[in-house]
Amino acid sequence: MNTRHHPSPDILAAYAAGALAPGFGLVVGAHIESCSACRVQVGAFEAASGAALEALPDADISGDALTRVMARLDEPAQHIAPPDTRPLLQRLSLKPRRWVAPGVWVAAVDTPHAPEDRVYLLSIAPGMPTARHEHSGAEFCTVLQGAYRDELGVFSAGDFAAADGDFNHQPVVEGDEACVCLFATEGRLKAHGVIGRLAFAFANV
Repeated sequence: MNTRHHPSPDILAAYAAGALAPGFGLVVGAHIESCSACRVQVGAFEAASGAALEALPDADISGDALTRVMARLDEPAQHIAPPDTRPLLQRLSLKPRRWVAPGVWVAAVDTPHAPEDRVYLLSIAPGMPTARHEHSGAEFCTVLQGAYRDELGVFSAGDFAAADGDFNHQPVVEGDEACVCLFATEGRLKAHGVIGRLAFAFANV
């Protein structure tokens, strides 16, 4: 997959360090899964973190540490499940879909996140726009299927987008297939216009 839009180095470093909120990490991980260049960067950040740990001074350990480790070797081996190789869309745990408009549905993703945040999947039919809106805080988005266009350009399957509270845009679906995106947002979106506000309130985004 030829991705054109990627997380910033700061976002990738935070992902490698496990410092992103779970919902936001899920969205970044969805991009990394399809982007070899970002996987290489994350690997480099992880290697740098490992080197930093090796440079730390030795820590004191209890006198029976070796005995306890050896005792654990006799414990029954725990079964390790094989990695789930299904496409991400099939692996996500989704709550029931809400149809916001003809050709438009949203489904919350059942994943840990702060009460005020939103993590959800959004599908919009070909040629349809979203309501023009702003953000309460940060928004991460990875396109899983199809493409959309907004003020920043065209975002296709695998592409990542990040926005903050100052960004005002109205994405429109490009091409002849539905656009499906995975989102994590800080707080609710701020739609322009009465219809957009009602739709966003019903969708709980």
